[in-house]
Amino acid sequence: MTYGKTIGIRFYEDGSARRFDGNTVVADVTPEVPAYQVMRKLESMVLDAGFGDNYILLPADSYHMTVLQGINDQNRGPDRWPSALPLDATMEQADAYFADAVRRAGLPGPVRMRFQELTAGASCIVARLLPADESQEKILRDFRDRTAKELGHFIPGHETYRFHISLAYTRVVPEGEDAQRLAELKQECNALLAAQPPFETTAPYIAYFKDMLSYSHVPIPR
Repeated sequence: MTYGKTIGIRFYEDGSARRFDGNTVVADVTPEVPAYQVMRKLESMVLDAGFGDNYILLPADSYHMTVLQGINDQNRGPDRWPSALPLDATMEQADAYFADAVRRAGLPGPVRMRFQELTAGASCIVARLLPADESQEKILRDFRDRTAKELGHFIPGHETYRFHISLAYTRVVPEGEDAQRLAELKQECNALLAAQPPFETTAPYIAYFKDMLSYSHVPIPR
């Protein structure tokens, strides 16, 4: 049995959430957003295919599109931690530093996106997204560049970042016949995603989290 890559980091072996403090910019996928029902359908397809023990399905009220990765308490190396922020800074200080940078950069409004594909690997299952057109692409990329400059820090992969909605984290990697069944499931899921029209996100906001199960609009106790 092979555990997923985030076991021991974001989750325990039994699938319960580990403490994982951080901040980010997200756009919630609420029931009013058409993508919400698509995500719920993907969730049902994963469960109906018998993969409930393999994946830690995220709560539906936590669905979101990640717009910009922020600062994470467990990633304090030079490639992940802004140089202007002391390595021993508290997460309260990191939250304030990140929020100030994002506010100076200026948050975008709702953005039109479209589904690209579902990917399932050793870390997670995500629905990959693309901006609906070039103007939406520019809005998102300009925001990400402005904010990175305000932070004084470009995370590795900044230029090639792929937008997504996370569906689940991998608890146990499917192997053998299960891996083949997963490949078939991905084809079915991608057929569903290919049939979806573009949708508009909610307005992105600065979010704070202590694990992968919920996100707050306001700073949280650390």
